Amino acid sequence: MNKHDRDALTRALAMCRTESPGRARQIDCMLLEKQPWEQVAKFAAHVCQTKSLHLMPWQDPPMYGNVDLSWRDSQAEKLLQKMLALGISKFEPDPLAAIVAAKRKGAVL
Repeated sequence: MNKHDRDALTRALAMCRTESPGRARQIDCMLLEKQPWEQVAKFAAHVCQTKSLHLMPWQDPPMYGNVDLSWRDSQAEKLLQKMLALGISKFEPDPLAAIVAAKRKGAVL
């Protein structure tokens, strides 16, 4: 795992905890049950991306966009490719905000 992914996962955990007291307890319980930090953080990234992108239950967040399965959501793949081209981690909790910020910094697709 590179430093950008670890940073994005750390922020996803923090963001996910702020969703509600119940979500914070869920994250804490997962960690207390000794689930690996990376697994819990990826769960948090999934929750954050789903919420920030207003995805429907059958739509994949971009963190799964590079999974080579034909039934996966092609929109997730397109968004992931855009994120990666801008140097954004696939685990970014708010992909669209990160894309806007990267473009403002002068990144070029």
